[in-house]
Amino acid sequence: MKRICTTALLLSVACAAHAQSSTTGSSVTLYGVIMEGLIYSNNSLKGASLGTANGPSRWGFRGVEDLGGGTRSVFVLEGGFNPNTGASAQGNREFGRQAFVGLQDDGFGALTFGRQYDLTQDWLAQYSSPLMWNGYTATVGDNNNFNYQFRTNNAVKYVSPSYRGLQVGAMYSFGGVAGSFGNQSALGFGVNYAQGSVKLSAAYMRMNHPAAAASEGLWNTSQFASISPASPTLSYAISPSSMEIYGAGGQYAFTQSTFAGLVVTHSRYDNLGVAQLGLSNGRASYTNIEANVSHFFTPAYQVNFDYVYTLGDVQPTDFRPQYHQFSLINNYFLSKRTALYLVGIFQLAAGDAQHANIEYASGGGGASSSNRQVAVTAGIYHRF
Repeated sequence: MKRICTTALLLSVACAAHAQSSTTGSSVTLYGVIMEGLIYSNNSLKGASLGTANGPSRWGFRGVEDLGGGTRSVFVLEGGFNPNTGASAQGNREFGRQAFVGLQDDGFGALTFGRQYDLTQDWLAQYSSPLMWNGYTATVGDNNNFNYQFRTNNAVKYVSPSYRGLQVGAMYSFGGVAGSFGNQSALGFGVNYAQGSVKLSAAYMRMNHPAAAASEGLWNTSQFASISPASPTLSYAISPSSMEIYGAGGQYAFTQSTFAGLVVTHSRYDNLGVAQLGLSNGRASYTNIEANVSHFFTPAYQVNFDYVYTLGDVQPTDFRPQYHQFSLINNYFLSKRTALYLVGIFQLAAGDAQHANIEYASGGGGASSSNRQVAVTAGIYHRF
């Protein structure tokens, strides 16, 4: 599994951020990832485009203090940034990716407080292409949030210790709205199993009024174009009353060099509030089925193939979009910390959908004027 772990450490959004010391002693670690390159789209808002590929660059501090008896205090402060401009990401937050502190015990598990990932991101996204290899391969609109468009504020999260590979977890986010404790609250729970060559997970999360609770999310139909057959240049703000994401997935390592994964998620957005589209009391739901396989042809060269099928259902308009997305991801490791990548993505809109919409085509989102779209991105990752 050595090569697989190296890939995850270098290319995933969460591995470096979530790693916590299990050894004795105390330490503070500075870490980060810088991703840069170019991205080309054959059809983005009626024309070809070429721009810089601003990937999930971040930096942070991770700390652990040994308190004795198998108990440790832990913290993570992590911020995203745009390497093209140096600007902070996640709504211009200083530590917008993660900011939490807590206790971790060998026998009782971990209890943490702050801005954190929910359990669908912790445990289901580990089987998805955006986390493992490249954020540009997210589902349409990133409707299952596997590309980490938003996190959960004011969260208390508990994760049990591993018992024969099995862990359970639960999370609750306090909304912080006076007189209405549940207004912008969130809750979630999940189960994770990892033993030998097999990994299995299931998780659920619900957030009330997510556009207010997680304002940095994609609450705009120019990037969440799958709720409407209208022109991709039109833009309407959406503000659902609630959001649910749940699913299950798994991964199997055939050898040290080859593994395959499957993850199925369902996301639902209630009371969208878009009167212009007849959705003042509408809802949109999406089922995503993702399958992928990865193989190291040499110790330095990895090829990954990913397919995602998305089936949508928008009511009361009875609009049922479908999307087929194919991705071929090449990673060439110059070292354990530096890799070159070349990614090709093809998306076909079907069913009632009229416009393909690769999540980050043209370096920021731009639906195709037709039902097909191609994006190619190439660049470099460096982890420190």
